[in-house]
Amino acid sequence: MDLPRNYSNKYIIGGPCALESREQLIDAASELLPLNINIIRASLWKPRTQTGWDGLGTLGIPLLLEEAEERGFSPATEIMCAEHAIALAQYFKDFNHPVLVWMGARNQNHFEQSKIARILSETSDQFYLMFKNQIWEDETHWLGIYDHIIKAGFPHERILICHRGFNPGHDPNPFKFRNLPNFQMALRVKEKLGCPMIIDPSHMGGSPDNVLRTIIEAENYPFDGYMIEVHPHVNFAKTDQKQQLDITQFKGIINRLFGSLTLNGAAKR
Repeated sequence: MDLPRNYSNKYIIGGPCALESREQLIDAASELLPLNINIIRASLWKPRTQTGWDGLGTLGIPLLLEEAEERGFSPATEIMCAEHAIALAQYFKDFNHPVLVWMGARNQNHFEQSKIARILSETSDQFYLMFKNQIWEDETHWLGIYDHIIKAGFPHERILICHRGFNPGHDPNPFKFRNLPNFQMALRVKEKLGCPMIIDPSHMGGSPDNVLRTIIEAENYPFDGYMIEVHPHVNFAKTDQKQQLDITQFKGIINRLFGSLTLNGAAKR
């Protein structure tokens, strides 16, 4: 069961930062599916820097499953611990499309990483597992996450990597990026591990203008796709409102990357 690629054989993952309601998910899918975006991100659990709304959690899993089954998209969501993996596995084990699960930059407990990988590997071959780089800049640590996943039994062919930038610290940051990319390191990790490398310009940029700046720079490198936050009603987003694109901005990104859209939204190849 292959995770869908499109647009010049790239993985394009779009959707809201977090799943907020059924109406939001329907509206997002209605905008994205005609654009040939088949992997829709919608996080159920939302880690927060400061206290605030942290997602629908387990209660949102049936909603995500029902809409994915109805509309035929592959859902993508972040999980933090083995408990989350067990809950997803229980609901999605008989789902008819691939499911992308990722471990985020804050999730650096290798015991939990191993448990998550083991649970998903033992459930179904429909699960793909993506891991983001850690917050601090350390190539060895980033490579080590892969080792923990592999040793837990998760198959190499269903692993993806995501570069979401590193904490700026005291580095020069004239455009006020949320996290600074290191594309050279990302390519070294991609080459050493032999896995697809996805770019997350939303968490690097932190604003629509910087999302575009990140994508323009990333175009110079052979990455395997993008995960971009796009919200159907961005002014009402409950999380990461400043960095999420509206649908018009997202269409502009797709046009820039892959050429003019046809009337039905599919890209010219």
